[in-house]
Amino acid sequence: MNNNIKAIVEGLLFVYGDEGISLLDLQNVLEDVRPVTIQETILELEKKYSSDVDSAFSIQKFGKNKYRLQTKPELHEYFAKLELEVNNSRLSNSSIEVLSIIVYKGPISKHDIELIRQAECSYQIYRLRQKKLIKAVGKTSTGANLYTITDNFFKLFNITGGFEALPQIDFASYKNVNDENDFDENEKVTEEMLSEDDVFNEDDSEGIF
Repeated sequence: MNNNIKAIVEGLLFVYGDEGISLLDLQNVLEDVRPVTIQETILELEKKYSSDVDSAFSIQKFGKNKYRLQTKPELHEYFAKLELEVNNSRLSNSSIEVLSIIVYKGPISKHDIELIRQAECSYQIYRLRQKKLIKAVGKTSTGANLYTITDNFFKLFNITGGFEALPQIDFASYKNVNDENDFDENEKVTEEMLSEDDVFNEDDSEGIF
């Protein structure tokens, strides 16, 4: 094995940051290196980080064969102290309900989400888009946005294996439970705000808990 491979892979993980890099992209850069060797290199880096108590880093696998350099989970409580306005960064139960519907039923329109929840969900969709957990990926025949989740969803919830790794939910028995204090009275959501395009980098995620 070329002695530089480990340094190159580590450097690429660092450069791509929170967005992560796919195994395919690593193969395209290291075109003369076998895919199995690249995977072995990632495992070696994981072992290096986990065995070094003085290192703050670990490697997270998310989505389908995407990797990113992250801080060790056991250190998160310290880094979380840097978050401002923690309460405002949390998702309400109703926002999590809307997110769950989009995860399992997306791409889906606001109207169809409301049919499932039997409740209005403009504010919840607005908040989920603010936090870059969902995005508009198309339009219905009537011009309404169709929503699906972003890579940030898999990263923030530490889910590997993509959609296939998600447990199944019985939506036939789904019932809505409303939250108290769900809405910010100072933050009014308009149809124009909901129709805006999603323009963001998915590595720009913010904490939700």
